[in-house]
Amino acid sequence: MLKLFWKVVVLLIRLGSGIVILKQGFEKLTGGFAVDGLVPVIQSNQDSPDWYKFFFSHVVAHQLELFHWMIPLGEIAIGLGLILGILSYSASFFGVFVMLNYLLADMIFTYPLQLFFFIILLMNKETLQTLSLSHFFKKSQLRTDKDGTYTNR
Repeated sequence: MLKLFWKVVVLLIRLGSGIVILKQGFEKLTGGFAVDGLVPVIQSNQDSPDWYKFFFSHVVAHQLELFHWMIPLGEIAIGLGLILGILSYSASFFGVFVMLNYLLADMIFTYPLQLFFFIILLMNKETLQTLSLSHFFKKSQLRTDKDGTYTNR
């Protein structure tokens, strides 16, 4: 009973996290999100680590168009992966990566809570697989029956 309860809790966390990050990605994609405004803010930020400032000034600043599309589309992909349950573990991993980037950029909004939920999802890999579309599309495995022959099940 407790195991079923935990599966439902993880399912709700997965769906909720997926919906939130999908919405954030869609808002960035349609709302005029621009990375070029972030570069000077992060460079002058006192709370961001120096290596992160260096990354923004030497990598992101020279590839603004790429990051302009990559950030919202990445969030949308993470959200769809979590909602549909396809590659949920990978989506959770990249969700942690995105949230850590936002925290390093000193964007402290709801990101610590989202990071917490993504870490919970990462810690429950088997439960993610149980209640997902990838569970239903699993390739059948070869098994032996009582005669010792291999069969598809």
